Amino acid sequence: MNDTLFKKTVIFICEHDKHGAMGLIINKKINKNDISFSNQENDKELIKVLNENNLFIGGPVLTDRILFLHTIKKIDESISINKEVSVSSDIDTLKSIVNTSNEQYKLFLGHSGWSRGQLEREIENGDWLIQKSINSLIFEKKIDQIWGKAANSLGIEVNDIPNITGQS
Repeated sequence: MNDTLFKKTVIFICEHDKHGAMGLIINKKINKNDISFSNQENDKELIKVLNENNLFIGGPVLTDRILFLHTIKKIDESISINKEVSVSSDIDTLKSIVNTSNEQYKLFLGHSGWSRGQLEREIENGDWLIQKSINSLIFEKKIDQIWGKAANSLGIEVNDIPNITGQS
């Protein structure tokens, strides 16, 4: 994609149904100097969590909202995405996860969203390459390696694909 936000972007799709789709960009880190947490000013514990962790732009929708992916199973305030990953926006849950050893989590501002049929049209148009999720890409890979690892896991050389999308 030529859109600067989505160029070389890896999105973890959290929900996709007849109403649309929602996902989180997992490889675009936010420069924290460019944002302020003024609405969270009174929550010193949350500010500490945000300052001590990488923060990612989940997408252009609701960019003032904190979401996070995590690997803790069965938390009431979370939605299970697959057997190993859940998503939540509950700040108290985030604070407890940060203090839990051996659990992985990733923080986001905003999310990516598609209306009914929009993602399907973009896929048909050749705008996206699709693959099964790989949890190590979400939590373990270095940020600058995620796109390359995801592309290489498809078994094709993405540099051979022309930078032109759409149907003729």
